[in-house]
Amino acid sequence: MNEKKPINSSNLVIRNAVVDDIDTLRGIFRRASLTNEGVRELIAVHPEWLLWDDAMMPFTRVAVVDGRVVGFASVRPVDDFLELEDLFTDPDWMRQGVASALIEDIARHGMRVEVTANPYAIGFYESVGFAASGFANTQGGPAPRMLLDITRARP
Repeated sequence: MNEKKPINSSNLVIRNAVVDDIDTLRGIFRRASLTNEGVRELIAVHPEWLLWDDAMMPFTRVAVVDGRVVGFASVRPVDDFLELEDLFTDPDWMRQGVASALIEDIARHGMRVEVTANPYAIGFYESVGFAASGFANTQGGPAPRMLLDITRARP
């Protein structure tokens, strides 16, 4: 088992992804995707879903703890908002604040953020300020659309 320190501002760095991160990002994407038992059956039918799209590199930020990439988020500009395409945490680092830190980093852009959410992640998205905004049709069936409107003053 990995020895890990609690994440805090002194040992968590969020930076742009670089080419040397690609293999790590692919591994995190694959391992994190398979942690969700509810989608394993769909992934078995669609193994291509486990391939991270390298074209997202220019839009990807990585969370690094003590020199190790432990998570990443990819956001693509669309009109007047950012579309959250990927948000994945290494399974060894889940529930340690990595994904929340990545969302905070994205929110610093000062734009509304939208996501087609994995139904199993709704609770997380709500906990960081996203609200339901409808549904999208996906290859896996209907999925909730959520938005984080950071352009409005927050309490």
